[in-house]
Amino acid sequence: MTDRTWIIYLAQDKHLDYNWCGSTPAIEARMALLLDYYLERAEAGATSWNLDGTRWLAVYRRQRGAAAAERLLHAIRQRRIGYAANAAVMLLGLQPLELALRAFYAARLIEQATGVSADLALAMENVALPGGFANVLSACGVTFLARGIYPLRAESYYALRQPFPLFWWRAPDGTRILVRWDLYEDTSRWGGYAEAFALAQAAGETWDALQVRSVGDRNTDAVYAQRVAYIHATVARYAAYGERYPISSILLLGTGWDNWTCTEDFAAFIRRFNADPQAHAGRIRLVDARYQDFFHAALEEITAHKLELPVLEGTFGICWEEWAAHLAGPTAAFREAERLLRRAEAAQALVPQPDPRAQAALRVAWDALLDFTEHDFGGVDRATAALSAGVRAGSAAVARAVAHPLAPPMPADAGWESPGEPCDAPAFAWRGGEVIFDPHRCAIASLVDADGYCWTAPGAPALGEFIHTLYPSGPTPDAVFPPGELPTAANRAYRVELSRHPAGIQLRTEGTRWGFGFRTLWRFHAAAPWIDVTYTLEDGWTESPQAARFCFPLALAEPTYRYDSPGAVQVAGPHAAGGDDLPGANPVLYAAQTFAAAFDARRGAILLAPDTLLVGFGLAGVPGGGTAPAIVAVPMMNLTRNDWQLDQGGERHWCFRYRLILAQGAYDALQPFREAQRFGVPAWLHVPGAPPVLPDLEPLDLRFDGGPLVALKLAEDGTRLILRLWNVLDRPVEGSLRLFPPYISAQRCDALERPLGELALVSDRAYFTVSPRAIATLALLPATNSRQLA
Repeated sequence: MTDRTWIIYLAQDKHLDYNWCGSTPAIEARMALLLDYYLERAEAGATSWNLDGTRWLAVYRRQRGAAAAERLLHAIRQRRIGYAANAAVMLLGLQPLELALRAFYAARLIEQATGVSADLALAMENVALPGGFANVLSACGVTFLARGIYPLRAESYYALRQPFPLFWWRAPDGTRILVRWDLYEDTSRWGGYAEAFALAQAAGETWDALQVRSVGDRNTDAVYAQRVAYIHATVARYAAYGERYPISSILLLGTGWDNWTCTEDFAAFIRRFNADPQAHAGRIRLVDARYQDFFHAALEEITAHKLELPVLEGTFGICWEEWAAHLAGPTAAFREAERLLRRAEAAQALVPQPDPRAQAALRVAWDALLDFTEHDFGGVDRATAALSAGVRAGSAAVARAVAHPLAPPMPADAGWESPGEPCDAPAFAWRGGEVIFDPHRCAIASLVDADGYCWTAPGAPALGEFIHTLYPSGPTPDAVFPPGELPTAANRAYRVELSRHPAGIQLRTEGTRWGFGFRTLWRFHAAAPWIDVTYTLEDGWTESPQAARFCFPLALAEPTYRYDSPGAVQVAGPHAAGGDDLPGANPVLYAAQTFAAAFDARRGAILLAPDTLLVGFGLAGVPGGGTAPAIVAVPMMNLTRNDWQLDQGGERHWCFRYRLILAQGAYDALQPFREAQRFGVPAWLHVPGAPPVLPDLEPLDLRFDGGPLVALKLAEDGTRLILRLWNVLDRPVEGSLRLFPPYISAQRCDALERPLGELALVSDRAYFTVSPRAIATLALLPATNSRQLA
């Protein structure tokens, strides 16, 4: 191991902060100027460069036109410029599954235009790496992942990561992703998202994300010596890993950090180093590289020498996804818009002659949703944070404006329309049991079912109680949530109305709580064990460090907690204790796309939260919460303090909907997906065992019992019909669908719609099998190009 000859692949790039350090026009103008420079130098053979996402090409086309975009594609084709297949640096846990897949669609176009495989992704800066993202990568044909982080808000747990700088990450579907992620030393050193910026710091460069600047060759003897020392220290670091790093190739990326620096400085250093025997001593060679160059060399070495790498399976959790709770109103709009958009897209895909204008509008809406999930919700100052908040609100508004008129209308909730018959409060009968409502806490004090089982937990907040927490110390590095305290504002309920309706019992409250104007609407359904609650909050929010929670404590015996991330249903808790959280994962906050669940061996509860994302399990962070099992929704917080997004984007009115489902028996993997079809905008297009939400799907006669139909769309080629299925079960599931005019055959594809093989046909049905916990994409092919868009 000590006599290796090392090759360091120095990948020049610039980390793109799309909304953080200026307006969108200003950022895009800087991107174009930077690309002007590096494209010209790449064409001259003077240096290589890398795009950290496909957004660079889209922006360059907008700024410089089609001919310039073709120049950039030609440079990629010539292997002078590398690219990552992801659209940009995204909040991975914030993206619903279909949006996470769409983030890679532009890479397929680059691959087709250049012949350079879209096989590599970056997941930078944000410590988060949800377990379902491995499934997303697998479904898109991405086999390599490069990482570098900035552990803001992860200081209390990121360092618990196992010391594996290179490992296989096994996806839930069983495939493997090769991950290069060094342990974190510093943002501009090893493991940071700008680990190669140390070479720029040696020349005196400092942070400046606000302007484009040009510098010449800074390789004075003194600077050169410092850079050589960093290269030697890099080799020593990787050599010290020993068997944990068995290859001789090393990747250093992030030369540009957040800056907009035009320079051939690094290419000049590489040439000088390689020509200097005293520097390299015949043991080290530098390569002016693309990201892909490192991974292809690494995989070749691993394969040739049959090298063993650690295999990790699980999740590294979320971190900056807490931004969703910094802008709670736009996040609720974003989540609804994405569900509406998939409904609209499916309806448009099934019309006999697709309207090209509608298809163009749908693409605009998907791009807007991707803008929403870019990783910087804040800004370098108050002005840029306000711009960023405006981008999020505008992105959600664009998507909803496109989707709403194109989506089939939603049926109204039946049985709640009449004024209802007034009832006495606070105790009332419900489904053979009894509910006692606490008007002072505006929540359920006791809930006993028809079997006499009491679901509410003693010594805990009431079921559904709103708890507002202040953090006088602000964020601290030793905890996700520092010690908190309750506000001193008085709580008062001055209106409590209970009424009986054909659909069940309805309860309204109005008052003040923790300084907020506070209203609730509760519905206890007669036909099913559903409890719906809508919370409306007004005013009350300040820039002081704080969090709002809705607590659902439950009398369960050592329950298992589950939630769905994009592409996987995960078990919360440490991997060593049977959960999916790998060492170094966030142990406190989770991002639940559709549901959070708590089940013991005999019963459990499912919480649906269509407007919010963040959940916790247990009451550890709730002041005076106790130790009872609980699902805790966290719709609002503002503890990421250095990015100025503290005041909910100026909003002063919030509305959050939840449904709590009480279930008997052990956890059923399909039940949360079925239930999500019956509350708000359905989360899926079709779920086995649930009523259809799109009548136009009937011609497909889809038979698949493994999980939801995620998407139905016209293919990017304008001819095929694409279906996306997700098997949420731990076993392979066979399925079939009917071919209908004008479709005469079917094929299996990957998520980027690359054909993988024909499906077997029997009469008019196509048959397929979806692997355990896998995402499957199918395509129906017409007899001719009769469905080609005009």
